[in-house]
Amino acid sequence: MYAFIHIPKTAGTTMRTLLRRSFGARHLDIRPPMYKRMSKEWLSAEDLKKARRVYPFLEGICGHRVTPFNGLEKRHPEIRYFTILRDPLRRFVSDFLGSHRKQSEHISKKDLQRFCADPEERNVQTRWLCGKEDPVAAIRIMKEKVGFVGLTEQFDKSFVMFRAWLGNDKLQNGYLRKNTGKIKITWPILEDPELRAWVEEANTADIEVYRYATETFFPAQVKAYGPGLEQDVEDLRLRNATFSEFSEPIWGVFKRNCIYKPLRHLRFV
Repeated sequence: MYAFIHIPKTAGTTMRTLLRRSFGARHLDIRPPMYKRMSKEWLSAEDLKKARRVYPFLEGICGHRVTPFNGLEKRHPEIRYFTILRDPLRRFVSDFLGSHRKQSEHISKKDLQRFCADPEERNVQTRWLCGKEDPVAAIRIMKEKVGFVGLTEQFDKSFVMFRAWLGNDKLQNGYLRKNTGKIKITWPILEDPELRAWVEEANTADIEVYRYATETFFPAQVKAYGPGLEQDVEDLRLRNATFSEFSEPIWGVFKRNCIYKPLRHLRFV
């Protein structure tokens, strides 16, 4: 069973859509119940156990609270974790601008300062991997538990390699990008030395983790794939140029929205 660690603002919506439409009712966008979500708890093995009562033939999960450090594999040893990482500064700025899109005309340096100081916004990619702002721990978990790491900046190459890693022909062999171009705010934060320094300070752990991913982990995946990768990426781009995405299976939509979502809030399920 695959488990997608959906880190915010890393092209995860595109991946989630791929998984939904490819696996239908055997895929689950899993979330802890509301009483846990309010405290921002990570997904637990017990949450997954309850979900499998509704999804007995589950092939994979994804979600913003799915992590590789909270012991899901202890009860479900078949889990295969994967994620997508993004340049930390650009991910952070995208997250900041997205969270302030309703006040775009009044956004200020103070807003950015508050965002940089917020512990919930700092080093997000590192915390999603190990639960704390510790790059050494995050890299260790990446090595030991995460089977595949894609890069937002190299999404086509990542998709081709991910499809081979997953080894499941149900995964559609093409995609359309989702959730792009929605942020209309233009503020060259990273071009301003002062503002860039604030963003860098808020992402020191993420910068180290991303450096390891881009310089070591991802190149190892490229090497393991073999010499046909560039041609396979070019073939994907040709398919995507005329790709007509099929709809998510109706039963998958119904099961998620009308069965799973209401039931997951009940403590006795």
